[in-house]
Amino acid sequence: MTEEQKSGPQRPKQSGQSGPSGAKGARRNYFKTSLSGIEDRELPVVAVIGQPNVGKSTLFNRLTRSRRAIIDPTPGMTRDRLYGTITRDNGSFRLVDTGGIEERSDLIAEMIKNQTHQAIEEAEVIVFLVDGRAGLSAADTEIGQALRMVSKPIILFVNKMEGRAPEDIDTDFFRFGFNEMLTGTAAHGEGIDNLLEAIDRHLEGKWRKPRQSAEERPVRLAIIGRPNAGKSSLVNKMLNEERVMVSDIAGTTRDPIDSYLNYKKKTFCLVDTAGIRKRGRIQGSQESLSVLMAKRQVEDADVIALLIDASAPEAAQDAAIAGIANKAFKPVIVVVNKWDLVEDKETNTVKRFEERIRRRLKFLETSPFVFISALTGQRVTRILDLATELHERASRRVTTGVLNRFVEDVKTKYRVPRAKGRHLKIFYMTQVESSPPTFVAVVNTKEELHFTQERFLINRIRDAFELEGVPIRLIAKPRSAKERED
Repeated sequence: MTEEQKSGPQRPKQSGQSGPSGAKGARRNYFKTSLSGIEDRELPVVAVIGQPNVGKSTLFNRLTRSRRAIIDPTPGMTRDRLYGTITRDNGSFRLVDTGGIEERSDLIAEMIKNQTHQAIEEAEVIVFLVDGRAGLSAADTEIGQALRMVSKPIILFVNKMEGRAPEDIDTDFFRFGFNEMLTGTAAHGEGIDNLLEAIDRHLEGKWRKPRQSAEERPVRLAIIGRPNAGKSSLVNKMLNEERVMVSDIAGTTRDPIDSYLNYKKKTFCLVDTAGIRKRGRIQGSQESLSVLMAKRQVEDADVIALLIDASAPEAAQDAAIAGIANKAFKPVIVVVNKWDLVEDKETNTVKRFEERIRRRLKFLETSPFVFISALTGQRVTRILDLATELHERASRRVTTGVLNRFVEDVKTKYRVPRAKGRHLKIFYMTQVESSPPTFVAVVNTKEELHFTQERFLINRIRDAFELEGVPIRLIAKPRSAKERED
């Protein structure tokens, strides 16, 4: 085993951080030093700062040409830092959307402030967003005064100026004394070109070109589960930093949060998603949007880590969440978290626990299990090992020649189940896609395969080509008229 393999996932050491002491009883430091990837710390960072509901997420989506940030008129929708990459003629930079800074001082508000301060510290340029319709507020004044103490380029962008001339701007905004003040409307794209040009000027000499080869593409590992299953704690443990907010309040995470790290020379994008509850228990449009975004991340992911709380393992919602991943044909790792809280463990405790869960998650019968503690880091690196294996399997391509030899082998060794009294004959098979592996079988019927026939063939394919734990899509179609003539 190399030193890199021993050290676990790699993140840069932050100033002021110190790892566990290593003394008996102390938590083991599973995660150490340096990250790299397409969206990495080599790219300069531009942070969007402001009070709630001034349009930060709208601006983020406009600049990144995405819908990654949740937009809702309710203040405080964004909580964690949300990153996206913007590529310009000169190179690329990372844009970070932050939560709104408020005057209230409850736990969530304080955690949002901490996330925002971290974004300010790592930024090369800061975009201070204010609401041109509402005018200067006490919160704006407080943020502006704090930013004046920061020795970094600051662009004051007066948003929501649709239908207004620049001279209609609230003169109170000039009190900040920032060298650069622009106006526009993020929702309509007005003033965005001027904003990008200003960012370009401030980033002169700091541009970086992102690495975009296929080999460097990160493995997207989406972490899903019920609220308070430990998703954010798991991400933070992997990264060895408070990257995402963690609290006992259900629904703390709303936006899907991307974080990058290296592990055994493989780049991962960890996606922390909002907790998914039963439809009847979802409260309001905010949580509905968060759940919708979490489901989108499942569609975009390469591998899914389904977190199950070992202290509450019988929740029916786990099966519903697993079904979302199953319908998307994504490889799933069943991660049983908080295993350190399970008392009176015996030799067969893990086996019995796994069997009980598999009975409820029958469609994940080939998915691997791992029992972890996100709090201590116990066996957390095993998730990344399994994700690497599953991603490699899901990306495999099998040539048509090999598949046709496989078909002949199946005909020789097995009896394909009959359906409606009819024998199924397979003429040939080809793979048309990977991730998920998708196979087309040309057969002697125009009807859909009976589920017993489909299951039989999928199991034979999985065994023959070592696709354990990977969902397989099988499409059956009849021979064409030309093929029948031949």
